[in-house]
Amino acid sequence: MKSRLSELIDDLHDGFCSVRMNGALVYANRSAKKLLRIENNETTDFFSTIIRNKVLAESIKKGLLSGTSLNDIECDLYDYKDNKFPAILTVNTIKDVDEKVIGFALLFKDMSALKEMYNQLLQAQKMESIGMLASGIAHEFNNLLSGILPNAELIKMTIEEDSANFARADAIHKSAQRAGNIVKQLLSFARNDQIDDDVSLNLNRAVSETLEIMSKLFGREINVVNKLPINLPLIKIDPTRIQQIIMNLAINARDALDGSGMITFSAKPVEIKPREGNGLAEGKYVLLSVEDNGKGIPEESIEKIFDPFFTTKEPGKGTGLGLSTVYGIIKNLQGGIKVFSEENKYTRFDLYFPQSQYNETVEEIEPEASTEEKNKTVLIVDDEKVIREMAKDMLAYLGYKTICEDSAAHAITRFKSDQNEIDLIIIDLIMPKMNGVNCYHEIRKINKEIPIIITSGVGETNKRKDMLKMGAVDYLQKPYDIKTFSKAFEKIFSDD
Repeated sequence: MKSRLSELIDDLHDGFCSVRMNGALVYANRSAKKLLRIENNETTDFFSTIIRNKVLAESIKKGLLSGTSLNDIECDLYDYKDNKFPAILTVNTIKDVDEKVIGFALLFKDMSALKEMYNQLLQAQKMESIGMLASGIAHEFNNLLSGILPNAELIKMTIEEDSANFARADAIHKSAQRAGNIVKQLLSFARNDQIDDDVSLNLNRAVSETLEIMSKLFGREINVVNKLPINLPLIKIDPTRIQQIIMNLAINARDALDGSGMITFSAKPVEIKPREGNGLAEGKYVLLSVEDNGKGIPEESIEKIFDPFFTTKEPGKGTGLGLSTVYGIIKNLQGGIKVFSEENKYTRFDLYFPQSQYNETVEEIEPEASTEEKNKTVLIVDDEKVIREMAKDMLAYLGYKTICEDSAAHAITRFKSDQNEIDLIIIDLIMPKMNGVNCYHEIRKINKEIPIIITSGVGETNKRKDMLKMGAVDYLQKPYDIKTFSKAFEKIFSDD
């Protein structure tokens, strides 16, 4: 019976130890030896070596000696290699035949995996909540930019380059583009950005090309090392998104170096098996690691670094959107991201990209937008006056005739009377009283064939798929530009 009991204790999944009154270790089962990394017959004080928290250790001893058993204590324990891990600890007294307390029995469960899952859940919930706010801000901001970017672009295209007004329009255009990039970062963080799941690329090439572009950002004292192998599996990500990731991580690493040091990019294919993913689905991935030997990240900041607008940089040197953008893109791809850091030594980001089953996508060179007059009329439906007027100007520049309406109800009435004159309809997704989807269905009742484009200030991936599945010929994200309009319309009218 005694032998059987010993076997059961030794086979426990949780760690079990018995110690003397002075804390000297008497026995450890197999799980305890593994968790505590016990290699020899360790005899040091369990309370000072493993628990280390003096207040906790004293309260455990006093509680047990007063006749109270202590259950489910949440605490940090240390192994014999000085590695800390979270645990649930239960402690009872060990008595001899005379009921005299001669030691303590400690049962502990390693909570590292559960705590990581809990932290990931909290992070996901926090990101989702802030993401909803970010999406709303981005939508309104994109509506404003939709009236600035294209108008600045049109001014540049219609005046001489050496004029003072061209320089002013160019300054407006560039400032609005920078503002647009911030909106894109918000959308990437909010996981509502438009990402093409069918695009496949070579990570080595993407990293090499981006670092070449960014070379001027690094001083001579910063050594950037690209250790990516040539024959990596392709990954599933849009080229713009991977460039955002690489640029944000590279700039983040550069700022951590304070003028000199090393940034290393490396990668390898990995396979995540069942029950070992730590939040990742089973499957094949490419692991990209970006490591610097800079000042590291303080332990108290590790859990905050992916929060939008959180930054440890000086005022004016960072928006706090870089890492939240990376986080949003990676999570949108069903990938993963982890950070490892030690102050004054290093920081490493590990990014897991799902491998792609498609062939590598080759980017096509787009022709210049045609401004020849077309015999086509476009109905623009948007509740924002500045966007209607902007779209009208852009389409006039491209050679299209336009009709503008400020609501779904007015657009439906107009289409009923003039449908023979209208060749294409552009409908804003979010409008008061009747939204773009309902407007779409009402127009479809009148004419099942008329091509309809849905537009929105938020390029939500799932919404785009829903709109195309519904029958829309395209889904365009605000703010527009002339090339986007031209490309979309030429594709729609190419069969005419």
